[in-house]
Amino acid sequence: MFCPLAIEWGNAADWASAIASFCAVVAALWIAFGQERNARKLGQIAKNEEHARTAHLIGEVIRLTAEIEAFANAGAMFAEMGGGRDGGLVSHSQDIEGARAQLSALQHYPQSDPRIFGEIGRIIRESALPSDFLASSISFQGIVCRGLAERLAPRRAILAQLLSS
Repeated sequence: MFCPLAIEWGNAADWASAIASFCAVVAALWIAFGQERNARKLGQIAKNEEHARTAHLIGEVIRLTAEIEAFANAGAMFAEMGGGRDGGLVSHSQDIEGARAQLSALQHYPQSDPRIFGEIGRIIRESALPSDFLASSISFQGIVCRGLAERLAPRRAILAQLLSS
């Protein structure tokens, strides 16, 4: 006899099994997409950290370039004011060499952008003082310092463009 209110337990167990299976699939999908979201977030964090490292490196290179430029301008002004041979430009040349040594150390900094290292190399090359710098006349030293400062100004602008790209 057929009774519409009678529960067939076999069918109820099938339904419970189907609902549990559906919930398991939904939970598995939720976990999978959650892991994907976490992976994307971790990727974005890594990308942000890389950008921060790059920005820090470029900022440090700009600072050292400006420092070399300032030492060169100070040396040129010292020479233009008739600075004597009492070793006034010796300290300027030592300061320039010290900043160049720091730039050389930055070339070993782990970085993926070769443009930055190319610029560091150009700055190191363009900021080199001639070997006979300290033995030459004060006017020649002033001209060398002024030329060095003029060559470094565009390099800082190029580094700033690298920072914004």
